[in-house]
Amino acid sequence: MNVLNDFRETGDEIILLRRLEKEDAAALKNLFDCPLDDEKAFELIASSERAWNEGSEYILGIVLEEDGCLKGILELYDYDGDSVTAGYRVIPGERGSGYAKAAVYVLTHQLAKILGVNEIRASVHKSNIPSVQVLRHSGFEQVSEAEGILKFVYRVRQNTKNEYMTPEGMKTVWCAGGCFWGSEKAFRMLDGVTETCTGYANGHTDHPRYEDVCRGDTGFKEAVRITYDPSVTPLSVIIQAFFLCVDPEQSDGQGPDIGSQYLTGVYYADDGDYEIIRAVFNEEKKKHKEFYTELKKLENFYEAEEYHQKYLDRFPDGYCHISKIEFDKVKALNARGENTDD
Repeated sequence: MNVLNDFRETGDEIILLRRLEKEDAAALKNLFDCPLDDEKAFELIASSERAWNEGSEYILGIVLEEDGCLKGILELYDYDGDSVTAGYRVIPGERGSGYAKAAVYVLTHQLAKILGVNEIRASVHKSNIPSVQVLRHSGFEQVSEAEGILKFVYRVRQNTKNEYMTPEGMKTVWCAGGCFWGSEKAFRMLDGVTETCTGYANGHTDHPRYEDVCRGDTGFKEAVRITYDPSVTPLSVIIQAFFLCVDPEQSDGQGPDIGSQYLTGVYYADDGDYEIIRAVFNEEKKKHKEFYTELKKLENFYEAEEYHQKYLDRFPDGYCHISKIEFDKVKALNARGENTDD
C-alpha cells in the first residue's frame, strides 16, 4: 500500500506542506516565470490530483503558516517506499525569502518520517547557486557531478557523537572560524596538528544535525576540533593561525556566510590553556576597533556528519571562504613551531 495515498499535510511553526487546493489557483498563476491564466492554474491543480492518485508524482504546496499563503510547490516522484526524489519551485516574487529552505527542512524531518524513507534525492545545475546552497544547508550531501548537474542525497543518519578522548601526549582545542570546511583545511596545514574533526560547539540542543544548526536557533557554532602535538606546534601558534583566517570585527558571521552558526570563537577544556589563549587574544584585540570573537570553556561538541569531514580534500573546488593568501600565512607559521608556550 502506498502510504502517500491518504497523506494531506505536515509542517512546523514556519511552513506547512499540503496538497494543492482550489484556493491556491490565484497564487499558482504566478508560479512560473510566464504567468498562467485562470484556466491553466485550475488545470495544474487538477492534474496534480490526478498524478497523486496515479502515484506518478506528488505535488505539495509550500504554505506560510503565518498567513496561509502559498509560496511555491514541492514535488516528489520516483517514490519506491524507501527513497524518493524531490524538487521545488518558489513563486518568483517570493524567492530569496527562505521559503525553499524551510520547506526542504520540513520535508526531510517530518515528511520523511511519515513516509519512512531512508533517502531523498535531488539534482540541480551547478550554476543555480541559490538551490545548491539550499540543499547543502539542508543536510544534502553532494554525491556526483556530470555535465554541470550536481546530484545530492539526504540520508537519514545516526545522531552525532559528543565523546572524544585526546590521545596521550597530545592536546586539544576547538576553534569556530566560520564555515568549517575551510577552517579545517587551514588547521591541517600546521605540522603539529595530528587530527581534525568538524562539528558543532557550545549549543543548547542534543545531537544537532547540520540542517538544525543552519537554522540559527541551536546556539551551536561550526567549529573544528584540533588535536595537536604541543612539542611540535604550541597552542599559541594554533591560535595565531586561527586569527589569520577570521575577521574578529564581523558580528554576524564570516565573510559572505551570515548567521549565528558562523560566529567565531575559541573553546578550551584544560583550564591551564586559558592564559595562553588569552594572551594571543589580547594582542589581537589591539589590531581591531571592534572585537566579537569569544573565548569560552568548551561546554559540548558534537561531531559533524561524515560528509563534512575533510570536505575540501574530497572536493578541492568546493566552497571556501578562506583565500590562498591566508592559507600561505598559516603554512608559514610552521617555521615557528619550535617556539613554546612557556
